[in-house]
Amino acid sequence: MSVPIGLSESNREALIIRWRRLLVLGLIDFFNGSNEFGKLIIKEIIDMREAIIKAYAVSIGIAIQSGNGWRNLNEIIDEIKKNSHVPDMVKMELDNSESMIISEQISHNRTLKDLRNEETHSLNLNDIPKETVTRIWRMFFEFVKAIEPDFFEYARNRPDIKEFYNLQYFFQKVIIEGNREGIDLDKVKKGEKYYKKDRYIGRYIAIRLEKGVYEIVESIKRGDWQ
Repeated sequence: MSVPIGLSESNREALIIRWRRLLVLGLIDFFNGSNEFGKLIIKEIIDMREAIIKAYAVSIGIAIQSGNGWRNLNEIIDEIKKNSHVPDMVKMELDNSESMIISEQISHNRTLKDLRNEETHSLNLNDIPKETVTRIWRMFFEFVKAIEPDFFEYARNRPDIKEFYNLQYFFQKVIIEGNREGIDLDKVKKGEKYYKKDRYIGRYIAIRLEKGVYEIVESIKRGDWQ
C-alpha cells in the first residue's frame, strides 16, 4: 500500500508560496545571464526538502520531535526508509537527494551541506557554479514528484495558484530540461507589436521592443509563451 504525503492545505500553500519566490529568483538569474541568487536558492531548496521530509514523516505517523526538541533529520529519514508502506521511489529519492547534497562541492573542502552548518558560515564563500544550481533544482523537482506525485496536478487545477504552475512549468521545461517545444520565447521576451512610420522609406514598420526581466517574469506568470 502506498502512503501519500498528506500535506494539509495550509502546508501545500506555504510550500507553493516559498517555492514561487525561488522560481522568480531563478528566472531573474536565467534571463539576466547571472548567478546572483544561486547560493540563496540552494540553501532554500535544502530547507524546503527538509520541511517536506518532516511533513511526510508526520503523515505516516513518525514523530519529528523528541522531548522538547526536534529529532535529527537523519533519524527521521532512516525511520521512513524502514517503513514497509513507503514506496521504493520515495526511498530512492531520499537517498539520491541526500547523496547529492553531501557530495556537491562549493569549494575544495566544503559541500552544499555546509550551507546550513553555522560553524562553517563565511562571508567570502565561493560562488556556486550555475551547473550545480541547475542540478539541485532538478533534484528538488524529482524529489517532490516522488514524494507527492499529484502536487503539480493539484497546482494546475487551482485557478488561484495558476501563477505558480506557470512559473514551475516554464522553469522545468526551459531551464531544467532545456526543452523549448511549445514555448514561444519571443512572445515572452518581446513586447506588443506596434507600428512606426519610417521617414526614409515612407511607410510604417512593425516594431517590438525587448521587455525588461521583470516584465518577462510577469509574462511567464500569465502563461504568455503559448
